[in-house]
Amino acid sequence: KRTSYAAFASLRKVIKIGVLSVLCSLLVMRSQPVLAQVASHSPALSDEDSVRDLDTVSITGQRPTPFGTLMHVVAVIHREDIERAAVDNLQDLLRCIEGIDIRARSNNNVQADISLRGGAFDQTVVLLNGVNITDPQTGHHTLNIPLNLNDIERIEVLQGPGAWNFGAIAYSGAINIITRQPDRSGINVGLEQGQHRYQNYNAGLTFRRKTFQAMATADKTMCSGYANNTDFDIDNIFVQGRYTLPKGVLNGQFGYQKKAFGANNFYGPEYPTQYEQTQTYLSSLQYAIKTRRYGVMATVYHRRHLDCYELFHSNPAPWYTGANYHRTNVLGGLLQGSYVSRIGATIAGVNVRYEQLLSNNLGEPLNTPVAITGTADTSYILGKTRSHWSAFVQQTYHHRRFHATLGVMGAGNNDYGFHGYAGANLAYDISRHWQTSASINNSYRNPTFTDLYYHAGKQRGSADLVPEEAFNAEFALDYSPKQWAIKGLVFYRYGYQTISWVLEDDALWHARNIMDIATLGANLRAQYKLNATWLDKLTFSYAYIHLDPATNANISYTIEQLKHQASVDFWHRLGQHLDISWRVSYQQRNGQYRPYDIQTGYSTYRDFDPVVLLDAKISYTATHYAVFASVTNLLNTDYSDFGNIPQ
Repeated sequence: KRTSYAAFASLRKVIKIGVLSVLCSLLVMRSQPVLAQVASHSPALSDEDSVRDLDTVSITGQRPTPFGTLMHVVAVIHREDIERAAVDNLQDLLRCIEGIDIRARSNNNVQADISLRGGAFDQTVVLLNGVNITDPQTGHHTLNIPLNLNDIERIEVLQGPGAWNFGAIAYSGAINIITRQPDRSGINVGLEQGQHRYQNYNAGLTFRRKTFQAMATADKTMCSGYANNTDFDIDNIFVQGRYTLPKGVLNGQFGYQKKAFGANNFYGPEYPTQYEQTQTYLSSLQYAIKTRRYGVMATVYHRRHLDCYELFHSNPAPWYTGANYHRTNVLGGLLQGSYVSRIGATIAGVNVRYEQLLSNNLGEPLNTPVAITGTADTSYILGKTRSHWSAFVQQTYHHRRFHATLGVMGAGNNDYGFHGYAGANLAYDISRHWQTSASINNSYRNPTFTDLYYHAGKQRGSADLVPEEAFNAEFALDYSPKQWAIKGLVFYRYGYQTISWVLEDDALWHARNIMDIATLGANLRAQYKLNATWLDKLTFSYAYIHLDPATNANISYTIEQLKHQASVDFWHRLGQHLDISWRVSYQQRNGQYRPYDIQTGYSTYRDFDPVVLLDAKISYTATHYAVFASVTNLLNTDYSDFGNIPQ
């Protein structure tokens, strides 16, 4: 496989690494942490203390990860899992991780909202190779990411405690998508065909030399739609490069995405001809210098998003005034340094982020209208700018079986002033196979531009909103004997000043800081690797969420989270080339919705129905090519993630 561990794999034996210097995992490149290890200066330990089975980790430092200074990453999905999973797009892949709620309005990455641990869709920060690409207008656009599944190396998920240092968005957690680094020069092409005239064409070019490596990919996805006005056309381009200098490493990335899709029922079932077009531009540049003990990393990034939303794509009503146009620009920078000493790693950093909105529907009046490219008589007449800044210090400490990460952060905003936050993660190795950990922190989220200013139909934003805040706590227990990997945890979050859309006496939905919400939950994941012909791997996961809102109101989004989420994955490997995977999943959602019929209108409120889904995939992988076939929803189940939007 041309990997760094290929020589070990060829021996077909289990290689146990007993003692590994902690310096390897705590350099400024912040690769994934290797826990339960001892520094080279520590006294010798017994075999029970110093030998521990480790999961696959990366200690090369090729791809920085912002989770490297934390005690643990709650979930990681690796390249092998991605290739064998019965999915072929990012939003379905994220469904495979327990505790993640993906509420799709359509399939194949058209549009979906993401939330962690019962949080709302605006409360999760999303990063691409450690760069914050979260949309400030609305969480509906955060997953507009110009990637094909072939581009992704792994996905790291940090739920709840520990995400506090990402600041104004990471209320309930963070997700980091890490792209592949080319291991050789070459060309890759792919073709997919499917039901409803689904087509995907993708191509990639990789280049690798001693000090330089680069990857460029492009793909196009089209479909006529599984129902009326659900067609889509998506174009993606992604380029990344890495150049090793004598005293540092330079990383760069650029992405572009263009979407056009029918939005049947997306924002109200009364309007079946809704339509939307979006464009996303992403770019970042990062320079890192590291020595044995010191390191410095500087990152600058930019995200530009354009959105054109039409309530009537055809046959507009007489009162309709035209499409909504929005343009956001985000410019940010991060400077951080690290020092590795006898007590552990100290990391300090400063983060700044500037957000700009131009719109004909959101914001405050502009002094001078700005013409909208591609339109003849429409201009941006509203807008808003705001700045965020933060500074943080973290200290990681390891001593024999005990590990700790402590940190503080000060964060400010030109609209909401200055606030302080802190977090702590503690872990203890009970034995060779058992580890326990506990975390505590507070977090917050600033309102989105939609929360503040949206004014259309039956929705009314509020410019008087203030940031919502939360207290988070977690306790986890890991058990990993030989072929097993079992992790269980319980968590608690108390959110106050929570932003909710509330149906008031005027029959309109208003954005308010009205709720305190207590969230109690539990996650369990168990994986068993048989390495047998009939069953290679078996994984079971379960997540439970209980929400206790302190305010009685009909609330949109805030309490419509998954109460029960369970799945079982079976992986069969038949010979060296043929793989078969099955996924059975169950979900039951909180909240209610009002069914709508075009002839009779709305009926009374009803609960979301429990859903059982079965997906399957069979693939044949050879040296230079792979062929697969997949079927989703094999039981032909009628279901929806949002009321009145069938999947």
